Amino acid sequence: MVTVSPARAASITGARNWDDMREQYPGHVDAMAGGLMRGDALADAVVAEFFSGAGLGWAETIGALDTPHDVDGLPPALTKFLTRATTPPSWFDPALARAGADAWWRFGSLQSSTLYQSLIYGYQARGFTRPLAETGRLTDGTWDRVYATARWVALATAPDQMDIGAPGWVETARIRLVHAMVRHHLIQRQDWDVKAWGVPINQTYSQFTITAGFLAIPLKVGKDFGLRYSPAEREAITHLWRWIGWVMGVDDKLLPTSYADAETIYRIATDFRMEPDESGKALVKALLHDGYTADLGLPGPLNSAVYSLARPFLKPFFATLSSRWMEPEMAEALGLRPSRLNNLVVLARPVVRSREVLRSMGLLGSDHTVARRELRMVTSRLGLDLAHPELGKRYRKADSGDLETAS
Repeated sequence: MVTVSPARAASITGARNWDDMREQYPGHVDAMAGGLMRGDALADAVVAEFFSGAGLGWAETIGALDTPHDVDGLPPALTKFLTRATTPPSWFDPALARAGADAWWRFGSLQSSTLYQSLIYGYQARGFTRPLAETGRLTDGTWDRVYATARWVALATAPDQMDIGAPGWVETARIRLVHAMVRHHLIQRQDWDVKAWGVPINQTYSQFTITAGFLAIPLKVGKDFGLRYSPAEREAITHLWRWIGWVMGVDDKLLPTSYADAETIYRIATDFRMEPDESGKALVKALLHDGYTADLGLPGPLNSAVYSLARPFLKPFFATLSSRWMEPEMAEALGLRPSRLNNLVVLARPVVRSREVLRSMGLLGSDHTVARRELRMVTSRLGLDLAHPELGKRYRKADSGDLETAS
């Protein structure tokens, strides 16, 4: 275990109140400090093996994820990676993870819309944004990055898709290896200053991404809209994201053991007074300008024309709405300004609650049916067909040239 002093952790993250947070949450914060200097040993070893010439080609390495239990003849590091990744931890309960997926997708269209808030959350901290800045792709391909991340979230949270060898599991493991490739590139070829900045895409930022960005924030936004989960459903959703984080390579000790633990991690991550740098501001600006599109079901030229007319109004809409779930000081630092558009959430609550009443009465079908309906609606917009046996291979082939997908 790497020991990192509070002063050094504060310097790496830019958190001005690291000592104060450590006094309140000593166990959590000390673990976060150590995580700043750790990557992912198993995935990093696969990438090192690849560059040493002792491994397979990159396409073959990624292709091995399709048959993860078949390790005969594979290089040592890749064999060790797959053996570990296909051996679930003792706490993993497949039935509970599936229940979490059903609960998540009960109103999946709303949960999917929180992706922008999850991304903006990450742009608050320099540790999240610096890898993109150092690769020279800070504001390039914004929509492609959003689209790829949305597809991954849909795959990873879809019922049964995080079973070992299923498309969600395979894509999560692929992203894990891509992160290791980015780490290698930054440290070995870009003169990344580990001492000053910590390890790129390190354990702590991965913990924050999974637990705060993709778990806690969507549930917080959903609650604000009027969506309610039972305690059992919240625990099931937490279990699903704990499993996703484990497959992604996040240290077991950094993953939430319960929804209450996830809330604590989120509270710590939010209460750290991190100062966003210019990279964060640039990413938010690019997200608000290029991070969305509109498919209104109209013929191509007409759809483009309507979207062009609506676009000037969409940017301020997303900007002010996003500020609703942020601390005012942080929102202002990232260039977000609140306005009366925030009240649209209040106007939407009766619609969400009415829909939930109808669902609870069984008028929309069983919860299983509702979840599948929502899933089909969202995945069809993302160009995903979960019933297609070649889904995983087609998806990875389409994104094979992008080493920053969902990072």
